[in-house]
Parts: sequence; structure tokens; C-alpha cells
Amino acid sequence: MWSIHEATQKIAHTRTLPYGSARTAAAEYIARTLENEGPEQVLPQALLTLVEAYVFGQPTPASFAVFSKLLRLWDTHPEYFDDETAKALFWQFKWVTGDLTAYPQISKEQARQLLDEMRKRYRLAGLGDSAADRAEHMWAAHIGDDEAAQTWQARWLSHGEDEMDCGSCRHGSNLRDHMAAGEFEQAVALGAPTEDLCNREPASSHRQLALALLHLGRGEEAGRELLRAQANSQHYDPDDVGVEFEILARGQQLERAFALLKKHGKRALALGGDPGDNRNFLRYLVAGLAWARQEKGQMPTGLSGFTPASSAVSQGGQSAEVSRATLGELYDWALAQSLPLVAAFDRRAGNTCFSESLADAELKSVLTPLVLPEGQAASAPLGPQGESAGEPVSYTDSARAGLMSPDTAAAGESADGLLAEGSYDRAAQAYLEQAISYEGAGQLAAAGQARAEAAICTKLVGREAEAAALLSQAFDLLVAGDAHPALLVETIRQWAPVAEILGDYGAVLPAAQVALDRVESALVPAQEGSEARPGGTGMSALPRPDLLVYLLAQELVARLDAAAGTSDPQQVQAGLVAAADAYAELGFPERSARLLVLVAEYARERGGVEGAVSAYQRARELFQGVGLVESATAALDACLDLLQTTGQGHRVEGLIEGLLTQDGQ
Repeated sequence: MWSIHEATQKIAHTRTLPYGSARTAAAEYIARTLENEGPEQVLPQALLTLVEAYVFGQPTPASFAVFSKLLRLWDTHPEYFDDETAKALFWQFKWVTGDLTAYPQISKEQARQLLDEMRKRYRLAGLGDSAADRAEHMWAAHIGDDEAAQTWQARWLSHGEDEMDCGSCRHGSNLRDHMAAGEFEQAVALGAPTEDLCNREPASSHRQLALALLHLGRGEEAGRELLRAQANSQHYDPDDVGVEFEILARGQQLERAFALLKKHGKRALALGGDPGDNRNFLRYLVAGLAWARQEKGQMPTGLSGFTPASSAVSQGGQSAEVSRATLGELYDWALAQSLPLVAAFDRRAGNTCFSESLADAELKSVLTPLVLPEGQAASAPLGPQGESAGEPVSYTDSARAGLMSPDTAAAGESADGLLAEGSYDRAAQAYLEQAISYEGAGQLAAAGQARAEAAICTKLVGREAEAAALLSQAFDLLVAGDAHPALLVETIRQWAPVAEILGDYGAVLPAAQVALDRVESALVPAQEGSEARPGGTGMSALPRPDLLVYLLAQELVARLDAAAGTSDPQQVQAGLVAAADAYAELGFPERSARLLVLVAEYARERGGVEGAVSAYQRARELFQGVGLVESATAALDACLDLLQTTGQGHRVEGLIEGLLTQDGQ
């Protein structure tokens, strides 16, 4: 049995983990151990930690059962609760009643019992009615009882400040009420909360303000509010992703909207939230895409297909998968997935308020263009990400890097100025004119760079097919002009995410191999006094910039080979592992770790459970070694999810035990 100190330390360690599978599994393990073995005095802390892990990390109806245990413990052993845990118990009561809106299987009668229980216990504890009135308001608004919602809201707001009421949430609720009523000027006048901030605010309010400003035609201000929301967001749940998607999509930033889904929407796109989360997220998708589905229905999204977890349908051994590769397909998928959820919530509410909300989303119109500051990338590259010192040279920096003549750099100033202004169409045309001029003068490398710049501008306005064609032409010109190999690698790095969106790797993959060959043939061992690894031999004796360009080229070939899916899977995986090993050996642990995550995902998709588990664990160790705690935990989360879904729960417990004994815990 653990001592009280040991148990408390393990709980504290668990609470430092980001929300997700690892934190939830650790909290479950601790609570289970304390229930079976003691010391029981620490059980309130453990159960409170578990409720929090469920509510904010992996929503599940189990949170209600765990909270019931807490209430029984409070009734039978109040001495186990100190002032801090007692306050946490009543604070979590608000979370649990808030989650009534998330599960349509909870009946109105059951909800009424819990709301009445909350009010009774708050009064007995001398905590007043403010929190209970707010819970009643949220419930009534959810089930479409508008009159009751207004009554309870008036009662709630009449209490003024209250120790069990979050001031920033009160502010955010008022702002959302203005938004729901179409009172956009009033919402903007109210602004975001600046005091008594919490895990939801001010990010949630900044998102609402961005949408309000778009409605008012103030695209630049909306862009700033969206950036403020992102700056205050450490954790994205499906609702956060959904709201930002609607802002970007209705603000005519569709490519950025799809990039957001790829970066932060993995759980949301898998419908991994609770039923309420999933319904809300899907509605945001419908609202964001409704205006574009006719005119832009064939626009590629770069998203993978969707396979329902419960689907038993198969064709030739392959699970039934719904494509989301185009805007139209994504819209149709979101609408189809919404219908059964909406029906379930309507049945529970006893009206059609959820169907009406979905129908309203289908009619949402396009808004004024959202303006984001220069430098906000349209999408994250398919290729390498990691140590900033290792990024390939960019085209706009090429003159400073000595890879472009001063005359060529000067000729590009007007196009660069248009790019800096955000005039992407005009900049693309200017770069194309330069390219034609350079090509006519026989300056093929300069022409290639100009076409690549035009492609980047074209990509920024969502014309991926045109961008891919320009990048292909640019690469051929750079090769013919004997351009520096670093520029070839940079061209591939820009091309890769476009190919991923289009799902067409036919041209970029052989080009990536050419770039790798060119880089490899240009490698020259470091001279005395140049930047190389001390005592390095062989590959490690190369100058660091040349070495990194080579490693990037190697990684791009491996990543593209994996994405294309046309090569032998064992060879592809071996290539990915070799690139990851090279990064680790030569001093780039973060890049190695990120590539190992791809190795794990690739192996997992092909049934290679042990290879995936090994790669996730190696990635986690490397992330930990460079202090990237969230990335390390994400790798562990993915590993635990894989073990759980493959019936290896016993291994999960072993990993959690190891996690909780780190650093002497």
C-alpha cells in the first residue's frame, strides 16, 4: 500500500500531465488502487482528479458515476475533505450538471433529480443559489425552453458576484447571448473578459468576437481577435476547433480552415467527443461550408476518410470508409453524421429545437473576408517540422543566403512588396512576369525561383492545382539552371503539402528523389574552422547546414513515399526509420521524434501494432529529452489508445506504473 505522501505525490504528478489518454489512465489507476488498497483518506483527491480528466480530456458518462462516489464519500467521511477538496467538490458539481447537455441518453427526469440535488447540497453548505440558478439556465436553454431559460438567467445574474460563480464565464455567457440574438454591435461593445480568467476564457470570447466582427464587415479586427483566441488556447476541444473553423470558412479562408482541422481536429474529426461535442462540431462544419458547397464543392480538403468505429460493413476485407477529400464530401459527411445526433437530442428535449438549429446552419452565408496578419501560414507542411535552426532556406531569404544574384533580388522587390501587402493574386502575376523575363534571358534558376514564389501566392488563395503545376515547372527550371540543392529541397517542402491536399504524388515524389540525389552529390566534408560537429567523422563531419539539407531531403522522400502508398510498406517504413535514426544520431532529436510518430502511425494503419508501440515509446523518450512535455505525452496517449483498442490493457497499466514512478514519484 502506498503511504499518504506517496499517493499524494502520484496524484500531483498526474495533474501535471496534459489532458488526454495518459492523464486519464493514470487517474483511473490511482483511484482504482486507492479504492482497493488505500489509504482511503486520499481518495477524494484521486476521484476529483479523475472527474477532471474525464470532463476535460476524455468525456464519458462515467464522470457521473465517479462524482456519485465523491458525494457518498462526502456524506460518510467528511473528515477526508479539507477546505481545498471540499471547494473542488462543489465546483465540480457545476461541471457535472453542465454535462447533462452532452448526453441525450440522460432523461429529463434524471437531469431534474441532479439539478435538485445540486441546489439542496449548495444550500446545506451555505453556498447560495447562484451556481444552481446558472445550471438551470443552461439546461433550460439547451432543451429549447426559452421562457424558463430567460427566467433562470435573470435569477442567476441578480446574485452579483459569488465565490462559486466564475466571473469570466458569466461575462462570456452574456456575450454568447448577444451573439445568439444577432446583437453583434452589443457583443463587440461588451468585449472579452480581462479578469478572473479560467480554462475557457478569454479564448472563447475572443472567438465569438471574431465572428461578430465578421458579421459587421470588420475583417482585420476579426483576424486580430482570432489570433488572440489562439494565443490564449493551450488545449483545443471539438467546440474550439468547430468555432474557429466556422470563422475561417465563412471568412473566406477555406485553406486555413482545412489546415486547422488537420492540425487540431484529429479527435473532433474522429467524432471522439461526447455526443454534445460531436453535434456542435458537425454543426459548425455545416455552417462554415454551406455557402461554398455549390461553387467550391470540388475544392480538396486534404482530409482522410472516416470509418465509423462501430461499422461492421466491409468490402473485400476493407472497412467501409466515407471520403472527405473534397469540400462537398466533407459537407455531406457532416450533415449525414449530424442527423442521428440531432434526432436523439430532439427526442430528449421533446421538441425540434436541434433540427431547427441544424437547418439554420445549412442556410449560413459567406461573410466579409477575414484578414490575418502577414506571416500566418495557410497550412502546415507535410514535410519536416522541428528545430527552428534546421529549416531550409526560404525563397524570400534567398538573396541574403547568397543563392540569388543581387540583380535578381532587386528585380523581385515589387512582387515581394505585393506579397507583403497580402495582395496574393497580384503578387503571383508579378512573379510569373518575372519568371518569363528571366527564362527569356536564360536565367533558368532565377526563373524557377520566381515561379515557385508565384506558386506559393497561388496556394495562399486556395488554387492548389495551379500551385502544383507552377511548382513542377519551378523545380524543372531550378534543376536545369543548376540551382543550389537547398533550393530544390525548399521547392519540395513547399510542394509536398499541396500534393497532400490534391492527393496526387505522381510528380512530386520523383522530383524529391532528384533533389536528394543532387544534395547527396554536392556534399563536401567540413573544412577546418567551419561549422561541423566536434570530432565528427563520416556524415557527421559535414558542415551542419549541408548536413541538415541532406537530412531534410531524405525525410521528404520518406514522407512522400509513405503518403503516396505506392511502394512496398516494409520498404517505406524502413526508409522512415532510417531517416529518424539519422536525425537522432546527428543531433536533431526533435525531428527524429516527430518522424517516429509518423512511423508509428504508418505501422498502426497497416496492423503493425508492435512496431507502432515501439516507435511511439522512442518518440516519447526523445521528446522528453528535449523538454517537450506535451509532445511526449501526446506520443504516450497514442500508444495507450493503441494498446486499449487492441485488447492489451495489462500493458497500459504497466506503462502507467512506470510513468508514476519517474523522478522518484
